[in-house]
Amino acid sequence: MFALTGARLTALGLFGAAAAAFWQALQLPHWTFDGPGPGLYPQAVAAACMALALLALALEKPDPEPAAGDDEEAVARYDLAGPQERRTFHIYLAALGVLTAGSWFAGFTLTSLAVIILTMRFGEGVSWRATLVTAFLVTFVFLAGFGWLLQVSLPESAVDTTLRTLARKGGLL
Repeated sequence: MFALTGARLTALGLFGAAAAAFWQALQLPHWTFDGPGPGLYPQAVAAACMALALLALALEKPDPEPAAGDDEEAVARYDLAGPQERRTFHIYLAALGVLTAGSWFAGFTLTSLAVIILTMRFGEGVSWRATLVTAFLVTFVFLAGFGWLLQVSLPESAVDTTLRTLARKGGLL
């Protein structure tokens, strides 16, 4: 039998909350005559959370005994954090601001690119090449999957409209 550790109790709580959300989302239509309904995304997210909670339950291992004075993995309070941790925190905070304001003013494409570049390059220190490749791939996959194939209403700007027009002229859509 297994002991109910903090991690297992958390996973059980997540599973219960996700199961309740999934049950509620089933009452919403998942598809309508003009595309995905309001229940599709909540059903998918709740199902993924339930699967991840079960995975966490199955794979949870007991924590090894910490070595004396071993606190390298601890999360420091802001006032005790070093300059690098504070810088990373401020960059992620700025990314949230860009995400909020950008979706209103710049549309989905530019906002996605800006947030991914901001967090990967400046927040995590990933190389420019890997950052740009990831930013463009993730943005294109989400734009193609949600915006064009599932026809989810995403915030649009002139850039989004131009990309969709070019994709249609090029035979991609």
